[in-house]
Amino acid sequence: MTALPARDAYRLWAPTYVAETAITALECGLVDALTPPLHGLRLLDAGCGTGRRLRDCGAASAVGVDLSPEMLDAGDAADDPTISLLVGDVRTLPLPDAAFDVSWCRLVIGHLPICAPAYAELGRVTAPGGTVIVSDFHPRAHEAGHRRTFRSEGVVHEIEHYIHTLPDHRAAASAVGLRLVKIREAPIGPEVRLFYERADRMALYDEHVGLPVVLALTFRREG
Repeated sequence: MTALPARDAYRLWAPTYVAETAITALECGLVDALTPPLHGLRLLDAGCGTGRRLRDCGAASAVGVDLSPEMLDAGDAADDPTISLLVGDVRTLPLPDAAFDVSWCRLVIGHLPICAPAYAELGRVTAPGGTVIVSDFHPRAHEAGHRRTFRSEGVVHEIEHYIHTLPDHRAAASAVGLRLVKIREAPIGPEVRLFYERADRMALYDEHVGLPVVLALTFRREG
């Protein structure tokens, strides 16, 4: 199977992306736990997909940026007057400096061959004292043979993915004034058992249980 570049992959995935997967469900649990209360805060979701995580997030204002216009068009976040959606690359965000109190970059950095440019932009647009939360496909999952895939019109496609280790993340973040304050990971477990049951793949569940598949990191923007 030839891996598709992210831009091509998400263009194909957009019509059915609304459906949760085991990976996205586990990732959402981690980010929800790491995100501070958003009331009165300015939120950025860099690589927001359809913008679905911005709906009803509680922030005073929310901005989503994604490379794929098809993904943005597939969601309904634009109907919310507190949400702004922009087409753009996480490595060159079309946003001013220090504009956000909390910045997410969720399951995006693994699609980039080098993570430093994305961290540079997250550091630039996050206000001093602000929070940056980055999630990624866990390196151990990739080492175990797992891949980021999706199904479109009956065909399974793999998405181009690059491994970034914890030292890679830490070094890229530190270089732009982001201090690592929390590390969390999510393994395959009872929370996502239902996804395997629905797919009639319980033998795989027994094989995968306990394997960490999502890594989430919280950084503080230094003054």
